[in-house]
Amino acid sequence: MKISEIILLGGLSVFSGSLLWGSLDMPYSTDTTFGPGFIPLNISIALLVLIAALVIRTVLRSRRGLATSEATGGHGAHGGENGGVETLSALMLIGAIVAIALCIYAMSFVGVLIPLGVLLVILSWRFSGHGLLKSVAVSLIVLAVIYLIFSVWLRIPLH
Repeated sequence: MKISEIILLGGLSVFSGSLLWGSLDMPYSTDTTFGPGFIPLNISIALLVLIAALVIRTVLRSRRGLATSEATGGHGAHGGENGGVETLSALMLIGAIVAIALCIYAMSFVGVLIPLGVLLVILSWRFSGHGLLKSVAVSLIVLAVIYLIFSVWLRIPLH
């Protein structure tokens, strides 16, 4: 999996989880038709199942690639490196999901900018492989632009 795919799936899984959680308070059906919780509950469950299937497929491919490389002495069609990369991709997806979820949770306590800055640095530094100094610099620039747009220009509080 590419880094962008890992981050996208991580964000989608956090979004789906929050959608699922919010839809549990809504009625699933009424006496005559679907209720307001029908679509968000079904969409969030379907999306979480698809994301889980992608993670399982990635892990199974990595195990199959490792078994193939052991049987052929590392010279098989899949190669030994591919299995490790796929397992690393699955672990990175789980790490991205946890990082995004923790930052969203922290936003309710300290505002938007600090957790978003931490998340940007983590995703850039650990997941994209950029240097720490470059990750911090880019994150600070992005946060400054977000602050200027939302707090100064649109006057929307970020805390």
